[in-house]
Amino acid sequence: MPFFIGRLQTPNLEFILSASYHLYRTVRLLRLKLCCLLLLAGGQAVLAKNIPAKAPAPAPAFATRQAALAALPPLMLWVWERPDDTRSWLANSTRASKSAEAGDAAGADLQAQRIGVAALDSTVLLRDGSATVWRRQQALRLPPEWSAAGRLLPKAPLVTIVHVDMASGTHKPQLNERQKQTIVRAVTAAAKRSPSQVVQLDFEVMHSQKPFLADVIRRSRAALPENVALSLTAQPSWCVGDAWLADLPVDEVVPMAFRMTGDVKRTQEILIHDGRFPRPECQPSLGLALNEQPWPDKLRSQRLYLFNRAAWSVTPMASWSVRLGAFLP
Repeated sequence: MPFFIGRLQTPNLEFILSASYHLYRTVRLLRLKLCCLLLLAGGQAVLAKNIPAKAPAPAPAFATRQAALAALPPLMLWVWERPDDTRSWLANSTRASKSAEAGDAAGADLQAQRIGVAALDSTVLLRDGSATVWRRQQALRLPPEWSAAGRLLPKAPLVTIVHVDMASGTHKPQLNERQKQTIVRAVTAAAKRSPSQVVQLDFEVMHSQKPFLADVIRRSRAALPENVALSLTAQPSWCVGDAWLADLPVDEVVPMAFRMTGDVKRTQEILIHDGRFPRPECQPSLGLALNEQPWPDKLRSQRLYLFNRAAWSVTPMASWSVRLGAFLP
């Protein structure tokens, strides 16, 4: 009997020892995994403490688009696709600031500028059924005090322009949905690069193409942030007897009273007599050319956009200081 019991106990003992070993190994692995999880959680907690929370998006410089537009200087220099340096014109163009909301000295100086820049940001070419967008290719020199760390400061008086060009002849654009969407995207993209929170659309159309432009304007306004102003250049004929601009959601209309076609004599007589166009939406701003004289004796517009056939860098401001001095406050 003892021998029989011994033979039975031996395999039972081996089974117990084997089970105990596997149980010990399993518990050890579980403890190791638990330690790893605790260390990982603790490391993440430490990293979370050391990594700063994501900063909230900075508040816009201007709370409303009306404020952004009102902050633009009374004289704006149009700069198109050419290398140019506007610093000689913009030097010493700061008047004493009385703005209490300007904040720091840099902001006060930017809001006190009497001369600003409206520069081409991008061009959209409509051809057949396609639309091609390209950014400005030429360098533009601006005052160094308008920038910090390589970026334009908020409230810098720079308006970004989107120019729309249309092919002619056999490649006349279809003015389709795709082209419409491309223009709207270009406007919203240029608005993001505008430190003044003002973007300008330069798009000349014929009478039959006005519905297309009107829809582009409505869509652009809907796509733009509420605090970004939309400016529009306009043909003089749109501001004399045509009232189609009155219902469009634009914040500024800039009639271009130069290189005019059509009844030029009548338009010139209107400007000379009244100093502005008769349509109310076209009265706050006016576009003139530096080389086309004479200008109206009494300019009644609040803001003058000035076109220069030559580069501003080769045009001495001294020869125009008296003429412009009568307009600048």
